[in-house]
Amino acid sequence: MNDNLDYCCDMKIIVLIPTLSLLLSSCSLKENESPVAGKVQTDMIFHYSVLKALDNGVLEGDMNVSDLKKNGNFGLGTFNTMDGEMIVLDKIVYRVAADGSIVEPGNETLIPYSVVTNYKQDGSLKLDREVDYDHLKSFVASAIPSVNQFYAFRIKGEFEYIKCGGADAQEKPYNKSLPEMLATRPVYEKNNVKGTLVGFWCPSYIGDINTPGFHLHFLADDHSIGGHLMDFKAGSLEIGYDIKNVYHIVLPGTDMFKNARFRDAGVNY
Repeated sequence: MNDNLDYCCDMKIIVLIPTLSLLLSSCSLKENESPVAGKVQTDMIFHYSVLKALDNGVLEGDMNVSDLKKNGNFGLGTFNTMDGEMIVLDKIVYRVAADGSIVEPGNETLIPYSVVTNYKQDGSLKLDREVDYDHLKSFVASAIPSVNQFYAFRIKGEFEYIKCGGADAQEKPYNKSLPEMLATRPVYEKNNVKGTLVGFWCPSYIGDINTPGFHLHFLADDHSIGGHLMDFKAGSLEIGYDIKNVYHIVLPGTDMFKNARFRDAGVNY
C-alpha cells in the first residue's frame, strides 16, 4: 500500500491516475469539503450515479435538488423517470419539461443522474468563424491542453440556429436503453437566439461512467429554449473551460440501483 495516499472517511475506493483522483463513495460530500488533501472543491466534478445505470433503467434516485446544489453550481442531468432535461447554471437548477417550458424545480425534486461542479474558469478559446457542432468538437479536441483530462465548458454565443433534445417521462418497467428512450424524444429548434452551452468534456477512458467527449446542454438567455444540445450554427463562440483533476462518483443508495442487472453492451450515447 502506498503510504502517500490520503483517505476520506466515507470512501470505499480510491483509484489514482496521474493528475486525476477518481473517488467512489456512497454519500455526498458536505458543502466545501475537499476529498483529497490539497485540493479544493472547485477542482472536482461531482457525479451522481453512472451513465451505465441510466442506460439500464435506473431512473429513480435518492438525491434531491437541494443536496445536488451543495455539490456544484454548474452542470447537467435529468430528473426521476427521465422527466425533463436538467441545466445547472449560476447556482440555479432548471428543468426543461417535455413541452419545452423551462422551470425551476422544487428543492425536494428527486434525480437519478447528474454531473455538476463549481465552475472556475482556467482558460478560454475563441471561434470567430462560422461553426457547427462538428467543428466545435474538432476545434476543442485540438486546442485543449490535454485530451486525457476532464473539463467543464461554458460556451456563450449568438446562435443562428440551434437544435435541442428533451426527455419524456418513462413508465415502468424501465427496460429500454438510452437510445431507445430518446428515439422519440421531443425536439426543440430556434433561430437567432443568444444563450449558453453548459457541460463537460471527458476522456475516452471514462467508459460506461460518463459520455466520452462533449456532453452539452443549452439554455437561452431569455429561457425560450433549452435542453440537450443536438446541433447548432453560430458565427462566433466564446469558449471558457475549467480543468478538473478530481472526479467524485456517488452511487444511489436505492434498491433499484442495488438490484439492477446491467446489460453487457456498452452505453451508446
